[in-house]
Amino acid sequence: MGEPIAVLHIPRLGTSYARVVVEGTSQAELAQGPGHYLGTAMPGEQGNLALAGHRVGRGSPFLDLDRLRPGDPLVVETAGEWFVYRVLATPADGSFTGDPSGIPGRRIVRPDDVSVISPTPGAPAGAPASGAYLTLTTCHPKYSAQQRLVIHARLDGPATSKSTAPDGPPELRG
Repeated sequence: MGEPIAVLHIPRLGTSYARVVVEGTSQAELAQGPGHYLGTAMPGEQGNLALAGHRVGRGSPFLDLDRLRPGDPLVVETAGEWFVYRVLATPADGSFTGDPSGIPGRRIVRPDDVSVISPTPGAPAGAPASGAYLTLTTCHPKYSAQQRLVIHARLDGPATSKSTAPDGPPELRG
């Protein structure tokens, strides 16, 4: 546990925003940075790549998740590839609700609502995946663990090889 599996880039939070994602979500692992929920998808796979991170303290990797907007890119870098996910949104008006999948791009839930990390966010844990998703979870509001802020995104196309794009996809440059 605690082994690095990827780097998460969130251009909306600055072109230099890059956080190493570690395997696991225990307090020790989250003290290192965002953690990958065990049993959820890996980058680029069908299912839900679910990550947790502290909003305040321990590096605060998810401090400003509330600044994300519908359609924003979230870029996941692995040893050999780049994956671009986009925050779910309504195509017509760009709101967080009403994505054709029925999955909201942002929501606030109780800490015990684990359906947000299901293979299809919001579906039962045993239901099959309906796509490749990325879910970010953190405490809400800031300085409280009363609720969870959840961001859902969908994989936006195939992976880009690091051999053809060593500096990353264009989405990294804003």
